[in-house]
Amino acid sequence: MKFLISTRSSSFRAVTHSSTYIHFCDPTADDLSIPLTGPEPVDVWICNGQEATFELINQWLDQANHIPKSILVEDPTALSRLQDFSEGRVFQIAGFPEHKSTTIQWEESILQEAEMLYARARANKAVRQQNPMKDKNGKPIVLLVGAGIMNLFTAEFLAARGYQVRVVDAGPDPRGCQDWTRLGVTNGGGNARMYTRTEADNYNEKGSKIYEDMQSIFRKSVRNGGWSVKLPEDFTAAEHAWVHAFEQIPAWLARAFRDNIHDVNMEAGKLWNEYIQSCPHLFQEVEFRKDILRMYVEPVALDTALTLHRQLGAVIQAPSPQEFLDANPGFKSAAGSDHLAGGIMVEGFTVNIHPFVAKLMDRIIGLGGEFLWNCEVQGIKRDALGKVTMLESQLGPLEADHFVVSPGVTGNILLNGTRCENLVHGVLGIWLQIPNLNRQQKHSIKIHRRGHLVEDINVTVAKDVDTGEDILMFGGGYGYVGESRPAPDSPELMALFNELEEVARIYFPQGYAVAKDRGTLYPGGNRKFCVRPFTPTGLGVYEEIPTANGGYLIITGGNNTGGFAQAPAVARAVWRSLEGEHDPIHVLFHPDRGRLPTGTAYNYHSIKPLSMDKVGARKPLRLLLLCSDGPQHRYLRYRLDQTFPGYRCVQETTEGQVRRLVEKRRIVDAFYTRYHGLRRYLSGHDTFREAYFNDLVPDDHTSPTPDLTVDSVNCNQVWDAVAEWKPDLTIVSGTKFIGKKLIARAGLMINLHTGHLPDYKGNHCIFFALYNGEVDKVSSTLHQLTSTLDGGDILDRVVPPVFPDDNEETLYTRCSHMAVDRVIEHAEQFSMGKRLAFVPQEVKGTTFRHRDRTPAKELALWWKLSVSGLSQKNVD
Repeated sequence: MKFLISTRSSSFRAVTHSSTYIHFCDPTADDLSIPLTGPEPVDVWICNGQEATFELINQWLDQANHIPKSILVEDPTALSRLQDFSEGRVFQIAGFPEHKSTTIQWEESILQEAEMLYARARANKAVRQQNPMKDKNGKPIVLLVGAGIMNLFTAEFLAARGYQVRVVDAGPDPRGCQDWTRLGVTNGGGNARMYTRTEADNYNEKGSKIYEDMQSIFRKSVRNGGWSVKLPEDFTAAEHAWVHAFEQIPAWLARAFRDNIHDVNMEAGKLWNEYIQSCPHLFQEVEFRKDILRMYVEPVALDTALTLHRQLGAVIQAPSPQEFLDANPGFKSAAGSDHLAGGIMVEGFTVNIHPFVAKLMDRIIGLGGEFLWNCEVQGIKRDALGKVTMLESQLGPLEADHFVVSPGVTGNILLNGTRCENLVHGVLGIWLQIPNLNRQQKHSIKIHRRGHLVEDINVTVAKDVDTGEDILMFGGGYGYVGESRPAPDSPELMALFNELEEVARIYFPQGYAVAKDRGTLYPGGNRKFCVRPFTPTGLGVYEEIPTANGGYLIITGGNNTGGFAQAPAVARAVWRSLEGEHDPIHVLFHPDRGRLPTGTAYNYHSIKPLSMDKVGARKPLRLLLLCSDGPQHRYLRYRLDQTFPGYRCVQETTEGQVRRLVEKRRIVDAFYTRYHGLRRYLSGHDTFREAYFNDLVPDDHTSPTPDLTVDSVNCNQVWDAVAEWKPDLTIVSGTKFIGKKLIARAGLMINLHTGHLPDYKGNHCIFFALYNGEVDKVSSTLHQLTSTLDGGDILDRVVPPVFPDDNEETLYTRCSHMAVDRVIEHAEQFSMGKRLAFVPQEVKGTTFRHRDRTPAKELALWWKLSVSGLSQKNVD
């Protein structure tokens, strides 16, 4: 997702704080054609309207023309003119939202409106088709993969409306299975589920009073103050990519996602009420309990929650702290030990999920539905046009008119090749139980304990499935496990269980003591956990893929902690898809929402020998870094520390490079290298670069010592080490020319060249692009390193935003920053077995040396920028 903003740019910058998703341009000083035709396609153009010419719109629409695009216009008088210019090729051209004095900034509401234009355009692109097969009774056939609560509700919803449903699951029938490890999240976890209007929090709200320190929460282990059960140093490339996507969601977008989640919950609540009225037998003998008691440790969390629930119309009672304790005297000891600031009563309900699911299955069967257990679905079969023809399973091909795939985490392989690929990872929750002594606790509870290992806890009034005893079921915790499951004896997992026991002891000391004494905290000795399907955005996923016979394959799930709460709303969305109707979830849960911007793909028409064609062919990736010792290289090493811990590093120092030039009697080159070092120091450019990259690396981060530190990478010591390491991929940044002996040993080599290849090679390429008046050729190029200097095939290019007050150094640092981030993305793809696509480089351009940048040329460029400012037309 990428926006171009060419209006009110200064105020927008104050809102966004980051340009990950946004490119700013001043139409009075910048060439708008640069971002509109660059390698990162612009999805939405936020403009005044007067600067948008027929030529610019044509250029933009020709860029990545398979991507739907929209325009958001400040000047309403320009709307009709832009409609004429676009000739129907723009998905939507809309005016700015009305300027209102609300708590949300107007600029933020504009960005959120632009993001919804983007989401609607992506969702609208789905092919609409209806040509269903029917069974012998004339009913369309729907095959649902996964028997979790999401698909069970969908199956019931469809069966009740005339569809023939068949549910397939890799596990056994949960109604007769005693081995919880063979069951999915719905039946394998604790016997409790809750609905409230705020389920499925997205947690990445930067600036939130409750979740203000969430930026790096998944990069820290549980015992180190984070939410990761899997140690970050063990992350796969896909897991690093998931965590990175979570971290990159800006505050304005996270707030939009939070509001969307609440909207879905509200709609689901209406449907839940309909079910309670129309199917009362589903809610009998399942410990159905209405209204939820929400408790908070900190006053700020209590106040924030009260404000939110009032906005959602969910508050039933909001007593003062003393009134709360008078009504709930059992919690006085918790309040006295500073573990409780107060609480509120809100709308919601809980059920014992296992008997509820059994009743739901019986209803589906009563409506003519069928279940097939112990049948693992292994893949999606498509025809040459990409349309789904059937599903492949261990019991043979599965055919139907429509398919609904909700695989949770364990069936994630089914999402490969879809828009949902790598969006759904696992975050576990844990369970224990204590007796509900004398049935004193009537309402189920939510406890929020900010900053603790188990931050949010549900305490559900329940019954023990074996003994029938009245119990309280505790469920909570956030433990990122990514694509895998935790080891039962994981220290991080044990730390979560110990913390949940502490919660039970603090708030229900008598019940905890009884359970501890009897040894029934974990019935049967089973420390149960369930692995919940999470997405980086907090949104569920909803993807439609056409089938060859005129139907759909629909992917749902990834609803974080809200699968149960949102299930009826998702079921209705599926039904509406099959009926050819619109549902808000089709847009709100589209998998492209929040997707990080990516560059235009380069196509290479023959397979390179060093490319990887099979997933998992080379795991773990053997990666080598050849770099120098500048601030940008420190940032590159930091990113690799996160993504590929254990990589090898050879560092060629700046001082060593000078010594090497002197040894080779290249005195002039050594002199100019020293000269440019002094120039950067005196001009303050060194200080700027250091500060820029220091801001990107946490203060407490220290990269491991390089494996080798040398004056030149072209030496026996490096050759021998690299021959031993046998790297699959080598990333190069900041070294001198690399010789053939090292190239022969280093696998696929990708060089980060700060310059626009093939036009600008060698050194100081940003300077000479500005000197020649070619601002459009300010970029960094990722290319395959060969024995020809800067002559290898091109992998990718990054183009930074250019502002009027920029200079060579600000552009250089921005280029370097973007190049590092981009090469990490390509390395992650490479490690997952994805083929890297290169394009041959044209034989042209100029190679610049240190000696070519003379003081006279420095002065000439300084004069041009001082007089005219930085824009292509003025530098010319």
